[in-house]
Amino acid sequence: MSGSASPGTATTLLHAPQSLVQTADDLDRCVAAGWLALGADAMVEAGVDVCHPTRSGERRPVVIGPGCLVRSGTVLYSGVRLGAGTQTGHHVVVREDTEVGDESVIGTAATVEERIRIGDHVLVQTQAHLSGLTVVEDYAFVGPGCVTTNDLRMLHRRAGARQHLVGPVLRWGCRLGAGAVVLPGVTVGREALVAAGAVVIRDVPDRTVAVGNPVRLVGPVPDDEPVLPGSG
Repeated sequence: MSGSASPGTATTLLHAPQSLVQTADDLDRCVAAGWLALGADAMVEAGVDVCHPTRSGERRPVVIGPGCLVRSGTVLYSGVRLGAGTQTGHHVVVREDTEVGDESVIGTAATVEERIRIGDHVLVQTQAHLSGLTVVEDYAFVGPGCVTTNDLRMLHRRAGARQHLVGPVLRWGCRLGAGAVVLPGVTVGREALVAAGAVVIRDVPDRTVAVGNPVRLVGPVPDDEPVLPGSG
């Protein structure tokens, strides 16, 4: 943005982040600067910010593993690690110090906040929001528009803000239906199934179906729906 400023006002110049990749030369420059470690056969589309700094200006290396596909509009913050074969949709944001395992997918317009651990073969669908400190184990499914939260008392601008954050835990192979909300500190058990639109205010045991707002437990997951490790 350009133009003359009125007397007594400040002019702010908008500029692209230094780690925004538009060409192969930009990618090489980010690697040379120590902002990016790029695995063999990884693909980064134009329009990706490969190492966005934190508000403090910290910019630690981002690791994009072998065979990854990072689609246009994605923003990866300082210290992010993507495992081998993982891919993002368009306009994904992954905040600082988050780690994603191998062969996982972060869908279009999903938001993955800071210090999250996502395992292998996880699918996070379109417009999901994972709050900071969430743990998502291998083979979990997070449906479109799902939300996890980490601040039970919502202490924004109040004493103790950011001092008592705790994310939920999504155990191996569990599934969250579209629009489900999981509250802070809740554990969704191994291979459990949470129905669309449920508000999960309590732990869900392993292999249990949970529905409703507030969530209630309605029975076991059918035996004919096992996770198939190694499948697409």
